Amino acid sequence: MVARFPQRKFVTNWFKALMLSPGMLFPAGYLLVYLSTNIYLNADFKKNLSQSVNQATGNTWQISIKSVKSGLILNSVTLHHIELTPIGRHENNGQGTNHTITIKTLEIACPELQNLLFSRTERLLSTKTVCEKILSEEHLIQ
Repeated sequence: MVARFPQRKFVTNWFKALMLSPGMLFPAGYLLVYLSTNIYLNADFKKNLSQSVNQATGNTWQISIKSVKSGLILNSVTLHHIELTPIGRHENNGQGTNHTITIKTLEIACPELQNLLFSRTERLLSTKTVCEKILSEEHLIQ
């Protein structure tokens, strides 16, 4: 029974050393930043993007986005199932435009996406960039 105890302690210490090694800490840290970025994108970023689209179109279009995902190396944003719906009825040369515009997938380059978590300025700039790209994609900015 005495012989097993030192062996157990060795395995426990070896496992602790493995978990605290740079080879494990760096991927764990990256995974934490990646997951945090994706959680932020699907929560606050979508809400801020919706407000930005409303302001940019003069409250004439409303946007809904099913999901937002960051690129694997945090250099792009992919938006899935974007729907742009006109708010109310506005006239264009006598014709009503009450149709919904659907974009299945849109990938937008966003270098240094990880900075969204740490900088308010980056959040505002990224939201504005994505908003402009969505609206120019469908030629809605007039």
